[in-house]
Amino acid sequence: MRICVRNILFIRAFFCRMRELSVDICNYIKKEWISKWKGSIRSFADAHDVDEKTVRQIMGIEEKDYQINLYTLENMCRSREISLSEFFQYIKR
Repeated sequence: MRICVRNILFIRAFFCRMRELSVDICNYIKKEWISKWKGSIRSFADAHDVDEKTVRQIMGIEEKDYQINLYTLENMCRSREISLSEFFQYIKR
């Protein structure tokens, strides 16, 4: 029983930390990339090789429970010619 409870608590803590990380990533993209973009949401999505719906989900991160996936983040970083490790240094994680 104790092992089961420990595993459940560990899993919950892990997913809470992952949610926090996703929110940090989306908030950085929203603040530093999307808000400074001089075009439409569609042009941002096209330039960053992601779907327009994804950009809208990132922008509405406070209202919805969106978790950015690694593939999407990699596409966006590649279009900005930075590595994932550089990106995580920017968000200080």
